[in-house]
Amino acid sequence: MRAPAGVSTLIKTSLAASLLAGCAADTPEQRFERWRGDGREAQVRAYADHLARHGVAAVAPLSQQLRSGRNWRWCGADEFALPPRASWPRSVATLRLLAELRAAGLIDGARIVSGYRAPEFNRCEGGSRQSRHMAGGAYDLELAADTDGARLCAFWRRRGPATGFGLGFYDRRRLHVDTAGLRTWGGDYTRKTSPCLRPGAIGAGSGAAL
Repeated sequence: MRAPAGVSTLIKTSLAASLLAGCAADTPEQRFERWRGDGREAQVRAYADHLARHGVAAVAPLSQQLRSGRNWRWCGADEFALPPRASWPRSVATLRLLAELRAAGLIDGARIVSGYRAPEFNRCEGGSRQSRHMAGGAYDLELAADTDGARLCAFWRRRGPATGFGLGFYDRRRLHVDTAGLRTWGGDYTRKTSPCLRPGAIGAGSGAAL
């Protein structure tokens, strides 16, 4: 017996909704939970405990801190990567710096899009041979549209010497932060194009390790 037209339409609508829900893209947070649950729970917990002991666990979600990079799919790499234990103090130092930047209202709405990178993935991602991402404690951020670059530069000039603040501008919305030494660079990966360097600014190293 054929179902009434209204019932048939309702069934079709429900089926279509179910199919769309099944095809919906996973969120990064969901993918992170699956990655962590695939035999990495103990190692990730140890990393999180280390951050907690040093007071920086809440600076950014682990699903952001441990994100390997933008091109993980194309490169055939894991979306997330746990830095080697020897590099964890570097992670702590840079997360403290990020906490300072957040407290000053300089990176509101920013997300970490790349942290530690294994050497093979770093090559595929386009990082330099001396990339700080391979040593841990380096993060690329995606900034909110209204981020004030001039205020970031003022903070870099004021706090950079004490923190070893490495600040790189890929463009107005993408930023590199580490604590591997005072330096800055811009779109061509040299200090010449950094918006932070102007007459009277403090000196900085010339090399960018992205």
